[in-house]
Amino acid sequence: MTPKLEFKGKDVDEAITQACAKLHVPREELDIEIISTGTSGIFGLCRKQAVIRATKKKTGTEPDSRQEQKPEPVAPAVASRQTARRAPPPEVKVEEEQTASIGSEEWQDEETGENGGDSAEPREQIEPLTPEILSQIKSDLEQLLTLMGFPSDISLEEKNNKALVKITGEHITELTTRDGQALDSIQYLMRKIISKKFPQKIMFAIDAGDFRESRRAELQELALKLAAEVKETEKTRTIPPLNPAERRIVHLVLQEDKTIRSRSVGDGLFKKILIYLPGKGRIRKRPQRRKGRKENLTNSE
Repeated sequence: MTPKLEFKGKDVDEAITQACAKLHVPREELDIEIISTGTSGIFGLCRKQAVIRATKKKTGTEPDSRQEQKPEPVAPAVASRQTARRAPPPEVKVEEEQTASIGSEEWQDEETGENGGDSAEPREQIEPLTPEILSQIKSDLEQLLTLMGFPSDISLEEKNNKALVKITGEHITELTTRDGQALDSIQYLMRKIISKKFPQKIMFAIDAGDFRESRRAELQELALKLAAEVKETEKTRTIPPLNPAERRIVHLVLQEDKTIRSRSVGDGLFKKILIYLPGKGRIRKRPQRRKGRKENLTNSE
């Protein structure tokens, strides 16, 4: 019995089309088993592919393999010509649907100069935003906030080919709690949603009330305060993990002071910031103790 092969597509029809191309038969000659019909996800995200298993249908005219006669020997030259004529068409590879990887690249434009004023690579040219794009951002954000249980009013302003989106309404406190973590998550998710719908690179920032401006002033004040403590005590100070945009605020406000240094440490999107005196902010690894040292000292006694 011929085993069934598995095929995937954005829907069942596409998966069946993949199976027809792979097995070189029309749909009517396939024995199909539907494993999953797939889902479209929300805003085009978290989409699941349709999965089927398929094989060729058995026909009554197919010869029994046990009764097949061995073919007569064919001269090498004739055999090569027959093989060339009978060569099957190339197989069509079944490609998995590519999903957007969730990483930190969306933040790179906001993270310029993170290492205390280091030069950054030139940014790519950003195309002007069309009314269609602005309308899509507003519509999707309104729908997302409604699904979260925080229906709000949305206003947009375009500045230097970047959309400045502002949320207003009665749910500002819920959206900006815990230093704006919910707002950062909404902004990240919206960037993934919009990038699925338009091929060009689209820059936009989302604010709720006056949170971003208040947060900027708070971080600048904290950075200057800790810098003063570092100068006075000569001890390193640390700011808890921040997103790239907030880290950039800290680095920029400190870069004019040549007596101190600041740098980000850690892995992932959110990193801590160290503020320290030059030569005193290096992280040294503790030397590993050699095994058996204690035993050798005991024996020497």
